[in-house]
Amino acid sequence: MAVKAAVKAKVRRGILFAAVAGVLLLFYALRAKEEPQLKIGHGGGNLVAALYLASEGSDWVKNFDAIKFGSTSDTGYALLAGGLEAGFIEVEKVKSLQKLPGFENLTGVGRITFPYGATMVLRKGLNLRLRELNGITIAVSSPECVLLAAFKKDAERLKADISGVTWKVMPFDTMIPALEAKVADAAILKGASAVVALHAGHSILYQNWDVQPGDECCPAIVDQAAQVLLVRREFREKAEVLVERLLTAETQGRDALRAAIARHTSIPPELLEGQPVAEFNRADDSLVALLTEFLDEEGNRIDPDEIDPDEEAEEAEEEERNGDDAS
Repeated sequence: MAVKAAVKAKVRRGILFAAVAGVLLLFYALRAKEEPQLKIGHGGGNLVAALYLASEGSDWVKNFDAIKFGSTSDTGYALLAGGLEAGFIEVEKVKSLQKLPGFENLTGVGRITFPYGATMVLRKGLNLRLRELNGITIAVSSPECVLLAAFKKDAERLKADISGVTWKVMPFDTMIPALEAKVADAAILKGASAVVALHAGHSILYQNWDVQPGDECCPAIVDQAAQVLLVRREFREKAEVLVERLLTAETQGRDALRAAIARHTSIPPELLEGQPVAEFNRADDSLVALLTEFLDEEGNRIDPDEIDPDEEAEEAEEEERNGDDAS
């Protein structure tokens, strides 16, 4: 009897263990099934319209998780650290990410394009016309930028005297903060920043969407790419599903994309009217290679070994010191 009781107890324990193990396996299986396959980082704003619209699909949450970061640089750091499987990165940030460990494990699968478009933004509180710009400070990316050249040509055509303007050279991503701080009264930006500037309360005085790219600030070789979608190589196959979703979202038209921007951001719909909508397209490592190469102002490749860091530093210091008179 004692033996039979022991056997029965052992059987009961075995059944209990199997039952508990089965429940645990089911729990983890369901958890794994519910866990998003791809975590996609982005910096928000109006450029990721296709991502917003795609994320409204009925089965999106089963496969993807779109995570907003404070900047695309932060998105890039999270991607390199393994916290994301994919991320949208501004093209200007890609070269700096290249210097960090893990970049070699990233591959390009898509890009967001937006017309370069010369856009002059006046800081909030200023109400000027094109012929009333003398005496103000205007931020530009470089004295030779095609955006500045387009503006000067139009100013001359419209007989607007800008001989008394002070030109202040600074990177594109510091221009809107410079307007906020009243370091500059106006800025000549790429068209992709127009909605951001309007949303911050500034106003647009001038826009020209017929700018022909072809210099360092607006290179023709990247075909007006604003952001690139990078993916960790081991998730390349799964990312193909994401790319298809984004391309499908693109087919729904500009009105649907603008409406998605308004739903997913605090940007009022009226600010989006009259502005182009960013487009998502496929890309590959050839785009990433272009973005990480050292190029001169004509887009020709420079051998990194021939770059004199002391000369580069001196030029940067001189630009900062004298504001690089761009007149």
